[in-house]
Amino acid sequence: MMIEMKRIELLKKKTSKSQPDPLISELEEVETQLRKWLEASDQHAQLFRRDPIAAMRAAGVDLEDDTIMELELIASAIARKLR
Repeated sequence: MMIEMKRIELLKKKTSKSQPDPLISELEEVETQLRKWLEASDQHAQLFRRDPIAAMRAAGVDLEDDTIMELELIASAIARKLR
């Protein structure tokens, strides 16, 4: 029984690693648009440094609301850990 459970855990890990992360995939799709926006103005780059989520919204990148919310949660969690 224990061996079977370990096998299932290994299969889950393999399966999840072979599937691309949806968040990363969505960010890769808008990377070029965001880079162009950042390069267009130093103010854009400064905003991105201060508040990346606000900058992405200002750039008009085409991200789903769920993706933006996930990014906000991740950024908030990182900020809390850095305090």
